[in-house]
Amino acid sequence: MNEKIELRVPLGLGEQLQERVCSDGQHETVAFGLVGYYRIGRTHVLLLRQLLTLRYVDYVAQHHAGAVWKGSAMLPAIEAAIDGNLGIVLFHAHLHDGPPDFSSDDRETAERLIPLFSRRVKSRPHGSIVLSRTNAFGFISIPNRPRLLRSKILVRWFGSATLDWSADSAPPTPSLNGLTAQTDVTGTSGESALRKANVAVVGLGGGGSHVSAQLSHLGVGRLTLIDDDHVEQKHQHRIIGITPRDIRLVRLKTRVARRVSRNIGLGTALTLVEEKVPSPTALAALKSADVIVGCVDTLHSRRELQTIATRFAIPYVDIGLRIRAFSPDSLADRRVSIGGNVITYIPGGFCMWCCGFISETKLAAELDQFGYLQNAPGEAQVVSLNGVLASQAVNEVLQILTGFAGTSLSRQSLAAGEQADLQRGFKKLDGVRGTLEEWGAIWYPDCPHCSGDLAHGEAAW
Repeated sequence: MNEKIELRVPLGLGEQLQERVCSDGQHETVAFGLVGYYRIGRTHVLLLRQLLTLRYVDYVAQHHAGAVWKGSAMLPAIEAAIDGNLGIVLFHAHLHDGPPDFSSDDRETAERLIPLFSRRVKSRPHGSIVLSRTNAFGFISIPNRPRLLRSKILVRWFGSATLDWSADSAPPTPSLNGLTAQTDVTGTSGESALRKANVAVVGLGGGGSHVSAQLSHLGVGRLTLIDDDHVEQKHQHRIIGITPRDIRLVRLKTRVARRVSRNIGLGTALTLVEEKVPSPTALAALKSADVIVGCVDTLHSRRELQTIATRFAIPYVDIGLRIRAFSPDSLADRRVSIGGNVITYIPGGFCMWCCGFISETKLAAELDQFGYLQNAPGEAQVVSLNGVLASQAVNEVLQILTGFAGTSLSRQSLAAGEQADLQRGFKKLDGVRGTLEEWGAIWYPDCPHCSGDLAHGEAAW
């Protein structure tokens, strides 16, 4: 069986990992990573949750450049893994370009330590990974497997954009659509990333229909479209691509979006999930996505998507529009208040709980209005206003996948304005003024939702 290993490194941890193990010194330095886990087909995904390093006094002086340390120095990592039911991965680096390999000492250390880790936490993968400046290689123990899996590692670093270290170092695929103007923005490697990407769009109403159509125009390799609802007469003024025949036949929104994407003709593959999140089918589809875009009506639905994105380390972009009508005192006064949000979650960054968009109070109030499994009551919608938010959401996806505005693993690269702890990614629409403004949000390391759930993967083996 051709099995693969992927390592996902949240925002902040990637910079720490490179600083700790890729620095020049008298000998190699190591770090212990605590990892969650899940599986996508034949790919085993390790999710770096926490990084623990050794003190200078924990290393034992040797005549060669390799790292040797006291066995007792590993106890904090082992105890934390037991408490959190997490795997342990030993990291070190060989400072050169191209694929690395294990030395005989590296191999001996891995074969000695991995069984030790496996005896302490039997239900999780454990391993040893060596990083070069461009690639990674590792020995990984998968539960209930008699032998270590020896494999190149796909490393996915999360920062201001998603940076993938390819397991096979294949050269970037040139643009397949010949749109030179787009390639000027994305670059050849960005076009390759778009071709390979799987973007999930949850909710295909006024916002989601815009998003799916624009992603098809970008030439995204696969769209996973999730919605169990049918089109109705009331949708005709806001769902992109809808026809009177769709309404007469009571077609599913997924089928309308599929037709629009196919008519665009750039070869985007389509997966349709005609169920609600978090059904098992919808959850399995979301776990395979490289980015999730939420275009849903309720805070409870957003909570589900935020939790999935956090546990499985998947970037998540959320949009929402609220139009409130009121009676003006005169014809010269405005008649509506129009507000909207575009919130971009980068694994390791602020979540919708951190920025106050979701709270227990708001969730309880929503339940007072309608049940958990009900759709939100109908609200005013305008196709152009939905389009503003949807277009910005697609821009966020484009940045995540291609890094057209820059790539960095540093938290500082995501700073919003002069306030050092304010991270960009929370934008607010004033539809009356016609502005979309970056508000930013603060990431709270002790947030029980994003930090508590981050990179846990599956709840159990």
